Amino acid sequence: MELPRGPGSGRFRRDIGWNVASLAVLAASGVALNVLIGELYGPATLGVFNQVLAAYIFFSQLAVGGVNLSALKSIAEAPEDKPRTTSITVGSLVLALALSSLATLAFLCLRQPVAAWLESPGVAAGMTAAAPGLFFFGLNKVLLSVVNGLRRMRAFALFTALRYGLILLGLLLWVVRDTARTRGDELAFVFTFAEGILFLALVVEVGRQLHFPVRGDWKDWVPAHFAYGTKSFASGVLLELNSRVDIWMIGIFMSDGAVGIYTVAGMVAEGLFQLLVVLQNNMNPILARQLAEGRLDEMRATIAKGRRWTYAGMAGVAALAIALYPQAIEHLFQDPAFAQSWAPFAFLMLGILSASGYIPFGQILLMAGRPGWHSAYIAATVAMNVVLNWLLIPRFGLSGAAAATALSVFASVFVLKAIVRAQLRLRF
Repeated sequence: MELPRGPGSGRFRRDIGWNVASLAVLAASGVALNVLIGELYGPATLGVFNQVLAAYIFFSQLAVGGVNLSALKSIAEAPEDKPRTTSITVGSLVLALALSSLATLAFLCLRQPVAAWLESPGVAAGMTAAAPGLFFFGLNKVLLSVVNGLRRMRAFALFTALRYGLILLGLLLWVVRDTARTRGDELAFVFTFAEGILFLALVVEVGRQLHFPVRGDWKDWVPAHFAYGTKSFASGVLLELNSRVDIWMIGIFMSDGAVGIYTVAGMVAEGLFQLLVVLQNNMNPILARQLAEGRLDEMRATIAKGRRWTYAGMAGVAALAIALYPQAIEHLFQDPAFAQSWAPFAFLMLGILSASGYIPFGQILLMAGRPGWHSAYIAATVAMNVVLNWLLIPRFGLSGAAAATALSVFASVFVLKAIVRAQLRLRF
């Protein structure tokens, strides 16, 4: 039996390499997506698109309901047991199918109230266009978690890259059709295009890893996934909400144009944040296996080594990104208004740097079977973010939103450390 190996092993480095390459596709697609929308349709349409994206991401957590995390943890504990993995997968997909259907219906029913709340009528049209994509997103999230739990990280990287490549391809096809540039509010159709095709590819990949015929105990995994998902669901919703709190609150206090300007900074910062998510995705199945087998000393060494290297690496990344950002924006956008996004970007990067050593291990409570406590940790982070944005945006505008988000990220480290120490008896 092959034991999972952490930072420093050849397999781990290869997996990281593949996922960093996938991240490059994500980054290039994200930049191209925002630049093309900003240049072809203007800041206001870009603001509408990103407000639709914020709602889409929020409802995507309803669509998956934490079932993906249950599947990942359960499969990672014994990935070599194919009949067990098959039962886990089928049980999770049955539950995800029901949740995705309900979330998509709610998304459609609430599109007008959301648009009214944001005072942006175009948001309703965008949510309508994105609704089928939301349905497939919930299923794809579970399928990707199965791939992750099996530590098929190269496949995970390829499918992640495929998602963002398809989003960009969908935009290009839409632009070709919308020659008059009158249908910008419906640009969120790109999510429907990408998730539908990705679903077909993932069904083939996961199907190849399963054992047929399926055992009858898949039904036992449905309530198990539901119980785990119920406790972790809040964390997923709140985490995605937290990533968009600044955008939504700028939408409340400021204009669609201000949202469009800020989202450029947020988009670049989030792209760099994904470097840490790559590490987290690779560490999750390793932590789950180590925790299940009680190899806590090995896990402590893994975390300590990963934290040192991550802080060192992100310090260089943050310094370089902050220095080069103004020149990049000048070359990418003709509209000088986008230059206002530099100060928010600098604040966001400082916040990411402050927590970077802990983010790769930020789901340790989930991997330890403590989804409720993970939800409490995320809830505390969101509460800090909301309060700080409410206080700072009216006084400092876009820079206030970024500073508030950065401070909440930094403070969240201390919340996580306290809960891990109390629940796992682990100095984190």
